[in-house]
Amino acid sequence: MSNNGQNNGLTMVFAFFTGFMAGAVISLLYAPSSGKETRQKIRDTSIDAKNRTVELAHQAADSARQGAQTLVEQGKESVHTIVDTSKERLHEAGEQVKTAVETGRKVSADVRSKIAESIPGVGGNDGEEEASEEA
Repeated sequence: MSNNGQNNGLTMVFAFFTGFMAGAVISLLYAPSSGKETRQKIRDTSIDAKNRTVELAHQAADSARQGAQTLVEQGKESVHTIVDTSKERLHEAGEQVKTAVETGRKVSADVRSKIAESIPGVGGNDGEEEASEEA
């Protein structure tokens, strides 16, 4: 979107320059000088106009290259930031999953031991007591 402002500025400069050159050519045509001198002035003016146009085109191309390079660099920075943030979030999520799995294992073990204790003859303590009574 910022290019639209730059393009409008370049268009305005080009239009001004074109109008200036057209005015210069017309003033040369109406100037009181010989045909040979007038033709030479027109040639010189057109060569100057061509050179200035080429220079302006080179400046516009350089400006466009710099703008594109800036956009590429900003894009790379954004991608690196997104990748780094994603890695951090993925690591955090992995840690949360590990914690949840460990908590689930602990709860499962606790539930199994409580169930085993509540059933007579199945619990680990009853079997130990029976083994010690027989001895």
